[in-house]
Amino acid sequence: MQSQVGNQAVVTGLRVHTIRGYSLLTPYGLICLIGLFNLFGLAGQAAPQAPGTQSGARRLGFEEALRIVSGEDEGNLARQAGRFTRTRLRDGRIVEIFYPLIANGRSPRNRVPGYGLLYPSADSLAEANRPRHMLEELLPDGRIFLEQIPQLILRLERRLHLAPGRLELTRSGLRRVDIYLRNHHASHTTAQTDSRLFQELTAFYGETLRRSLMGEWKIDEERVTASHRQTEPNLLVGNGRTIKPWSSVIRVLYDEDNRGSGLTRSFDTETGN
Repeated sequence: MQSQVGNQAVVTGLRVHTIRGYSLLTPYGLICLIGLFNLFGLAGQAAPQAPGTQSGARRLGFEEALRIVSGEDEGNLARQAGRFTRTRLRDGRIVEIFYPLIANGRSPRNRVPGYGLLYPSADSLAEANRPRHMLEELLPDGRIFLEQIPQLILRLERRLHLAPGRLELTRSGLRRVDIYLRNHHASHTTAQTDSRLFQELTAFYGETLRRSLMGEWKIDEERVTASHRQTEPNLLVGNGRTIKPWSSVIRVLYDEDNRGSGLTRSFDTETGN
């Protein structure tokens, strides 16, 4: 079950740390990644966007944002007193202001500083708030990905300091990758995404599954909005079953409850070992 609110969603199924409100469809249902401000009861606001996102929004300091809306009808589009305003300026730009928050007492350590987001137009705001598939940034084009699988596996071997061809496309190879991932998890959080690593792992894990199950790669198109479809590189195996290797990689890398489980366990589940 999901409830979509702006660029956020309230979800059941799997708990994942923040990656700017993206969502994806997996066999476990819709996984949604919820912005930090949901933790403070700000349902109804768009999740915070990082500078340089597709929307073209510019992040502002809190005082700068207040100066921009000075003399304007602040909150003429949306308002939550003392928490959030969305204002259309007279020149057509839109400013969102997230007011400072203090949670769990009044300690400065629990303070979330305020800030603003400046959108060039209403269209850029709509783009920022539209639903997004998780693969949109991690693996934008499934067809190109399939063409690059051999090169991606070679890249993973270099990452693991192995000679070409030394990383076997077997369960033993997956165990070797899991050792690398344990070290990776020790120095990275679930909020730190790396599209290169993600694609390398998806290529290796997916190809290992394909060979074990004698399946074949295929491209599925997932409808995200009326105007956007995301290409998913999936596997077709016996009895017409579809496996989404990228979904397992996401759980291992970015799901707090499963990131330590490793790809070997996912492989065993999929192959019935």
